[in-house]
Order: sequence, then structure tokens, then C-alpha cells
Amino acid sequence: MNTAEVDLQTTVVSAGPLRAVQGMILGADLSYWRDALREDLQIPAGVIMGTGHQVEWWHPGIAAKFMWTNAVAMHAGASTLWLVIDTDVRDPRELRIPVSVEGTIESVLHRFGSRAPLGTPACLRNACEPTPFADTRGMPVPPSAAAGTHAVHSALLAHANAVDCTTQVISALRDCTPQLGIPDCIVRSSQLMRTALGVAIVERAARDPQACARAFNAAVKMVPRVARPLVEDGPLGPELPFWTRGTYGERHRVHAAELPALRAENAPLWPRAFLTSAIARAALSDRFVHGTGGKIYEQATDAFARSWLDAKLPAFDIASATLRLPFSADPLPPPVTAGVRRARWFDPDATGNAPSPRKSAALAAIEHAPRASSARRSAWLQMHADLSRARSAHAAEFHELDLRSAADRVRARAAELRADRTWAAVLHAPESLTRLADSLRRQSV
Repeated sequence: MNTAEVDLQTTVVSAGPLRAVQGMILGADLSYWRDALREDLQIPAGVIMGTGHQVEWWHPGIAAKFMWTNAVAMHAGASTLWLVIDTDVRDPRELRIPVSVEGTIESVLHRFGSRAPLGTPACLRNACEPTPFADTRGMPVPPSAAAGTHAVHSALLAHANAVDCTTQVISALRDCTPQLGIPDCIVRSSQLMRTALGVAIVERAARDPQACARAFNAAVKMVPRVARPLVEDGPLGPELPFWTRGTYGERHRVHAAELPALRAENAPLWPRAFLTSAIARAALSDRFVHGTGGKIYEQATDAFARSWLDAKLPAFDIASATLRLPFSADPLPPPVTAGVRRARWFDPDATGNAPSPRKSAALAAIEHAPRASSARRSAWLQMHADLSRARSAHAAEFHELDLRSAADRVRARAAELRADRTWAAVLHAPESLTRLADSLRRQSV
């Protein structure tokens, strides 16, 4: 279902009424694994509505998943669960901020914490005292972005003594965006493989690593580009769908030959994407909420779980939204983009999106002449001679376009930033986020 309200659009696809689901995984009822997982992770009893995302400052499209989860759970009298993907390597304390520089909009990436070595997952980063935002070129715009940037710093500072970076950022995120709702339980992806279900999955991988890698890669082929295939053969044996901690704190791929030593050392094992989603849908919750990309991505998760875990995963909801920041409008005519310039160069007589009559006739003459014929070559040469004459006739216009080129590039980039839907939710006005949450709540009834 889609609804539009001025600058707000929401997308929701519900799998139906929320209820306890039934099914099998690894030869046992889902209820068995759910009971064990809830004891392992101290998850509340009863029906669970869950969603999750990487540790970062979520944009409204991501925030919509959490708002929808909260709204459906409240309506159904269920509990809510957040799955925090703390095994991702992006920097949780980064915030992309729009600033006004000499009257135009630019994007600045600010780190509230120090840079960590490349490849360090969020679960291995420490909490810290945040660095306030300061940019000598300009101030954040619009006013809500300036207020949001200050709020992020204040919230991170208030939680600077948190046990780790993940706790600090998620706590600050909840402080800054109360419209997300209050979860009854927060689970981290770094915890999943230490549960009873996680251990059973590792044991299955250890028994037949080739089957695991083949099933994973078969699922990837169903949805190209959703993930990198696992290496099925190599000096360390098949690659498995787990991460571990590398020598220098980086995230390290796990191969079959490494698994016995890692288990003997009680080294951390973290699930990769398909496996994380399979566990979330099968055992963490009765209904999981994905974004719009999940409709495609979860086809691979379903195939992998069915083939390797003997599981038919429960259905999932989809929720997302588009909410743009209220930037001031560009009062000038639209900038001439590189594509428009190129089109103009190759058809100076065109007055709209369609080719000019002269260009259409030239292309038709080339098309109708036999391939590799002198007639075809003559038609091609004639077209370019006509283009040269047309460019000469429009020389003043092309000169003006050349003079505007740099300014138009800046304005075109600013137009992209104005239209960007991925600015962090915390940069939006609180009333805009409340309006988004209210819209989703109305759809959940």
C-alpha cells in the first residue's frame, strides 16, 4: 500500500495478522528453537514483532521499519525486538551532514569518534567522547539539520561511558528519535552463533562444509549481486557463511579448515547476511520486517534456508518511506546536466527530448543503407557534416554553455542533494518524524 502526503511517501506490505508462526528448521519445530533462543538471549515470552539494521544513523526509510514494527506490535499486544547488526564494518559514528557553502548545498561526512582500522566491525569498537561538528565552510542546513547535528553530539556525549560503541550509538539514536518506539528487547548479530541454534548451525557446517558452500552459492545465483559467492575449493577448504575476528581486529572470513581451531579457542563466530536473516525470521521473531530491498534479497535467504537448513521460513513484512529535508528551492532555471549537454552537442537543432527532423532523417538514411556500403558511409559523413554546420550556427549558445559548465555542475550536484532521501532521520524536524510514525500507525490497524 502506498500513501502520499506532501513530501511523505510510505510503502508497506503486510504478510497478514500477527500471530505465532509454525514451521521447522534443522529437523525440529521452530517453537523448540525459539524457546531455546529466548532463554539464551533473555527475549520476552509471547508473540514477537522484530526488525533490525546495521549500527548507524538511520534515514527515514530505515526508521519506517522500526516505526511499523512498533505500531503493529502495539495493535496486536505483542513485544518488539530490535536486531542490531553490530558485525558490519561501517563506522557507526559517521554522520553525513548537508551544509550551505557560499549559497549552495554540499555534503560533509563528520566522524564523532576517531577512525578505526579498515574492516573493524561495530562490535569491536569502543565508546568514546564525541568530537563536536565544526566546518569552516558553512553551517548545516536546513535548521532541523543543525539542531539534529547538535542533538547527535549531545546524545553521544551523554552515553560516552557506555560499555561499547554499539551501545553508545543505539542509546543515542533512541534518545534522538523517540518516534521509533521503545523495543522490549535488543539482540546483536554478534550474539547469534553462541545460542543453541547457532551452535547447531556451526556443527552442521563442520560436518559438511561443501554442502553449505554449494547451497549458499546456489542461492546467490538466484538473485545476482546480492552477495559475493563463497569459495568452494581452496587450500583452507570451502568458505563458510561466518565471520570471525582477525589478527588485528578486522572482520575475517572463515574457511572449513580454520573452524576446528576457532571453536577450540572459543573465538567469536558471526553469521553473514543470509544466515543472519534466516535466524531472525525463524527463531528471533514471529514476524520480521525488512525494507523494500528485502523482497528481492530474501528470495536468496529463503532458498539457502530451504536447501541447507531444511527450513521454510515465515513470511515477512516490508516497510519503508521517503521523507526529504525541506531545503530552500533553487530560484534559477534547472541546471544543464552533462547528459543534456551531450545530447545538445549531437543534435543542436533539437527543441525537446525528441531528435530534430534533420537528425531523424540522417539516422534513417544510415539505417536503410546496406551495411559496409559506400552509401552507408556517405550518409554517416553527411550527418556529421550537417552536425558541424549546426554547431557553427549555434556557436554562441555552446560558448555560453561552456561558461556555465562549472556552475551547472555545482547546481546539479546540489539538486541531487536536495532530492536525496537518505539524510539521517535525526536531521529532520521531530514533527516530520512524528507525522511519518502516525502515517504508519494508521496503516497498521
